[in-house]
Amino acid sequence: MYHGWRRDLLLHKKPALPGREGIAMSSIVRISAAQLPAEIRGTSFSAKQRVNLAQILIMIKQAGERKSDLILFGEYVNLHHRTWSRNKKEYVPDPIPGPFIDTIATAAGEYSINVALPVFGIYRGVLSSHVVLLNRMGKIVGCYCKGHPTVPERGMGIKAGKDLTVYELDCAKVGFMTCMDIEYPEVAQILMLRGAQLLLFPHVQASWGEVDWEIRYRARAVDTGLPVVSACYGYPEGEWQPGKMIGRTSVVGRDGLILADLGRSVDLLTYDLDLGEKRISNFYFDKKLDRTLAVTASRRPELYGDLVNYKIRDKALREVKKRLATLKKGIQDTKH
Repeated sequence: MYHGWRRDLLLHKKPALPGREGIAMSSIVRISAAQLPAEIRGTSFSAKQRVNLAQILIMIKQAGERKSDLILFGEYVNLHHRTWSRNKKEYVPDPIPGPFIDTIATAAGEYSINVALPVFGIYRGVLSSHVVLLNRMGKIVGCYCKGHPTVPERGMGIKAGKDLTVYELDCAKVGFMTCMDIEYPEVAQILMLRGAQLLLFPHVQASWGEVDWEIRYRARAVDTGLPVVSACYGYPEGEWQPGKMIGRTSVVGRDGLILADLGRSVDLLTYDLDLGEKRISNFYFDKKLDRTLAVTASRRPELYGDLVNYKIRDKALREVKKRLATLKKGIQDTKH
């Protein structure tokens, strides 16, 4: 039994194979995902930020004490304001690297843990929703830039990423789908084709609700035959209500089944994933094979050209702008 931040949390662990007791299995990766509070209390912006940083460090310490290989946090973890706000004062970017990142890097080195840290920050002059990836020594080994920031986010000056990178850690090859990225099946599939073993999904989500989570996010695991680790935000027991941040920090298996889930609570999830245990099925071929391999081998790229056809995208974008202009005019007319 491992102790979570607020309550005891059982560590889900596969039993040792017969005859393998006591033998290290390098394919097993211990993953932790932090479900921090959706709402941080404090008397000022700076006070809330200090509380938030302290809670992040507590999670890293607990994950390190559990001997986790990797810990994932939710999107915009450096901001105490998790949900969308029109108050731009709530959004203060951190430089990457900088004091905030350096503090987390020190903790990563102290507890010898890889840290996936999603931040509102500036990396190499680009303001975006970044995921800073720190290795066990606290060194930045990569910085993923969100591929699909929303229109409101772009209005905040956030830039869209230009690549879907797979990063190689000492425990796994990982790819990121930050929030809206997961809405596009192509993202998960490109990460699969580039050799990702694990899909990491930091996000903030509230109003889209349970059905979206259950179907869409589990589908990404089914599409690729890869496990998905999700990290969002939660609430103290008894405070959650419909419409609030959904929580559901979780591990989704290769077949789309939920292997572990924190529900709405503030806590730390830890799970042992065997990356060597593939989903074996008779998908496409007449023999049972690793589904990821079979999906990759059976693809027909010559059929998918419209996915990269800018004319189709631009036509739809023009129609969206036309409809938004009509809606705006209608609102203005009603005011008069």
